[in-house]
Amino acid sequence: MISRQIKENHWKDVYRQITTYGRNTPLSLQYDIDVNYNGVDYILKVQPVQNRKISALQAIGVYPENDRSDSKRYRLIDDNAILSALLEIIIYQSSKGN
Repeated sequence: MISRQIKENHWKDVYRQITTYGRNTPLSLQYDIDVNYNGVDYILKVQPVQNRKISALQAIGVYPENDRSDSKRYRLIDDNAILSALLEIIIYQSSKGN
């Protein structure tokens, strides 16, 4: 898990991006956001917290199976460098208005 504090002038855009494009379940504080990074699809699990911080809790890599085009393989990502990169993508896209 990693946390990142967001600059005050970007907070509204980042928070809007997460709550608009992220999926969450009732009574859950986390959002699942789809991110494509380096040709791999990821599901990034983030949680907005106090003082303009976002925590990246974990990510799941989604890989196609070689033998079946409709089958997928999932891998839990616990590498903080990858979590940080995925979180930075979300923050960057939000600050650019995408």
